[in-house]
Amino acid sequence: MKRGLKRGLVILIILVILVGLGSTAYYRYEEKLKLAGGLKQLGRGPVEEVDTATPVAVYRATKDTISESLFLNGEVVPRAQVNIFSTVPGKVKEIMVKEGGRVTKGQKVLFIDRSEAGLSYSLTPVESTIEGLVKEVFVEIGDYISPQVPLLQVIDMDTVEVVVHIPERDIGRVQRGLKAEIEVVSYPGRVFAGRLDELSPVVEPLSRTREARIRIDNPGHVLKPGMYGEIKIVIRSSSDHVIIPVAAIVEKDERQFVFVVNDEKAVLREPVFDIREGDRVSVTSGIRENERVVVIGQQNINDGDEVRTTEEIQ
Repeated sequence: MKRGLKRGLVILIILVILVGLGSTAYYRYEEKLKLAGGLKQLGRGPVEEVDTATPVAVYRATKDTISESLFLNGEVVPRAQVNIFSTVPGKVKEIMVKEGGRVTKGQKVLFIDRSEAGLSYSLTPVESTIEGLVKEVFVEIGDYISPQVPLLQVIDMDTVEVVVHIPERDIGRVQRGLKAEIEVVSYPGRVFAGRLDELSPVVEPLSRTREARIRIDNPGHVLKPGMYGEIKIVIRSSSDHVIIPVAAIVEKDERQFVFVVNDEKAVLREPVFDIREGDRVSVTSGIRENERVVVIGQQNINDGDEVRTTEEIQ
């Protein structure tokens, strides 16, 4: 019986050894299959290259007109506004014009009767001293007037002015003759052209501003005194400089740079900037016309990096 037990133990040990050997062989066989599969895959063709270029969007630098401007608000006033007086005292006998009517220089607008008790005089005419429109008549027939009382007011509407006030910090930038563009609330989208014609010799002490008047030709009397609008005074302009978006500028160590794409590589430039207008800026040197400047993605690149242009923004 003992002899049978020993035989059984020997057989069990042999089986365990065989199972272990089989498992090891199977594991090694499986590894060989994986290795063979990998080699087979490698044999299918070359390994794909990884694209390390940084995607960017560019803008092609171009020459265009750009201007430095001062933006203000102002009110339309008549170029000339004159009160008409009589040279003699007396009663208003006759009024020859109506409000809104046009008069010429030297035209008779009223007649004054300076007759008194026992004395009779011929009617004295009152003449307009300028050509324009009758804005307002201050008297009525029968009123007794003196030479110090204004009888009516005549305004020149063929030419009007826009009164603006220049802040003290901008006074040095403004001079007579500068071009101006005016947009009034009454005509949205319509631009009226004018020129800065007058500058006050003093600065107003309370507002710290200097009054300026912009002269505008007004055919058809489209612009009316009292209208309010926005004024753009063109300080200086250029049509020869290269223009790029402000968005292209990268600030580093308090200096301003721009990346240019050349042969799909980023090239760092430090241009000289001049006039800035809205989201555009002019460049006097450092960037040539038609060069491609990076406007999106420039924060992710360095000088000499490979880039891939994904979009050219117009």
